Amino acid sequence: MELYGVTLDFDDMRSCGLLPDLCADWDHRSEELTENEKLLSYWDNNIKELLKKTDKVILGNIGNKSVLYSADENTVQLIKEQFKEMELSKIMYEEIDQCENCIKVDYLNP
Repeated sequence: MELYGVTLDFDDMRSCGLLPDLCADWDHRSEELTENEKLLSYWDNNIKELLKKTDKVILGNIGNKSVLYSADENTVQLIKEQFKEMELSKIMYEEIDQCENCIKVDYLNP
């Protein structure tokens, strides 16, 4: 099953290219991307707002990547609207098995 959503990779400095305003004051020479308070706040605040509207998501971490995906069409649209600065990507449901601390919706047994 295909899921659609967003991934924010805290190991990849290209993540700042997606959200340059959040990285303007961040010192990439001495700090890890996970220490960028603006970027963390952006992710956390958008997640909180999205979860007020729906719980049909898979949310968690795969390594240093924060992931938010859904197979529900309405939820995918909400993700797109909430994270308008980021492009949606696709992941297979089976890939989520490796997700750490995930909140999961079992789309196979609704």
